[in-house]
Amino acid sequence: MQLFGKVKVFLLMVYVIGLTSSTKELDRLKSIVKHLETRLNFEFTLRDEDIAEITVRLNGIDKVLNATIGKQQPIPSLATKAGEIDFETVDTLKEDFTRLRVAFTEEKSESVRFRREIPKIENNLISLNKDVKNYNKDVKNYCKVAINNTDQLLISFEAVKHVSEDAIITSENDRKVLKNIDEKVQQNSKQIENIELLITNLYSRMEDFLYPTTCRSFTAVNGVNKLRQGFEVYCDQTTDGGGWMVFQRRLNGKTDFYRNWTEYRNGFGDLNGEFWLGNNHLSLLTSDGEHELQIEIEDFEGNSAYAKYSKFKIYPEEDNYKLEVTGYSGTAGDSLEYHNGAMFSTYDRDQDESSSNCAENWHGAWWYKSCHHSNLNGKYYNQPGKIGSSGITWFHWKNTHYSLKKVEMKFR
Repeated sequence: MQLFGKVKVFLLMVYVIGLTSSTKELDRLKSIVKHLETRLNFEFTLRDEDIAEITVRLNGIDKVLNATIGKQQPIPSLATKAGEIDFETVDTLKEDFTRLRVAFTEEKSESVRFRREIPKIENNLISLNKDVKNYNKDVKNYCKVAINNTDQLLISFEAVKHVSEDAIITSENDRKVLKNIDEKVQQNSKQIENIELLITNLYSRMEDFLYPTTCRSFTAVNGVNKLRQGFEVYCDQTTDGGGWMVFQRRLNGKTDFYRNWTEYRNGFGDLNGEFWLGNNHLSLLTSDGEHELQIEIEDFEGNSAYAKYSKFKIYPEEDNYKLEVTGYSGTAGDSLEYHNGAMFSTYDRDQDESSSNCAENWHGAWWYKSCHHSNLNGKYYNQPGKIGSSGITWFHWKNTHYSLKKVEMKFR
């Protein structure tokens, strides 16, 4: 029994070793198993003969024992000197023979079973050998594929490397080109700025020519012209170099100047006769840049004078058309300095500093304070030598409220 156990352990080890061995090693193990199988079969045959012989002898002994016990006759070799039979010894001997017979029978069965297992082990080795061969084949194919893939990767890497090198060269060339362009742009930037400035000036001149915003853009002939802003103005192109835009004129009293806020805001009258251009237009036209103001007056005796201001501006309606005027020069005296900073007032919009309504009291519309030194939009009195604060007056010319015959207010 110990022999069979050792053989089984050895074969199991062979089987386990075969799982991790190469194909050549499996072939060697298979030949060893075959040799063991032949040797064991020979030993099993001899043992079978021994077992058969022992079994026959055991059967004979069994029969003798049974017969002796039945007849109560002693076995010669086991009889006592007194001639008595020791049945206890006989029974013990029979039990020993019975165990021995059973042991030989079991060993014979075990031998048969073990011989059946050997071909299975051999078949497993054969199958394992095939699996190892297939495995080796698969590993070889896998390695071959891996090598091919590696070769492809190397080829791709080389291609990418060349592309990268070409890209670097191209990028370097591009940088050189861009650098040259940048240098040329920097060299020509000043010229480009000068060209842009010339184009801007040219465009401005063309725009002024096609759509004038001042009287300087028109011909040197007095008359009515239309501005880019969309309304008409009267231009004085002869007085002091021209370019004047007339915004008030009094000639004969045919146009009533005692009007409300809205009419003074929008303007009224005839541009070729008596008129007020409109406070909205004045605030728009004087909102940008510096403007100068000139006022020309005449009495009924044919005498004339003028007052000129270097700075003139009318603020928008939200500031109530406030007057800004400074820098007097001229022959008429300064009767407008008092009104600097005042808001425009009409009889329906009293914004003066007086407790009464100056526009209503003096029949006009002006930049009254408390109330006036000039009232050029006052009542027209067609009476030579008329003195009265409600008339068209410029106090500092004659130091009195003389009612004038003619007035013209203009700016540029």
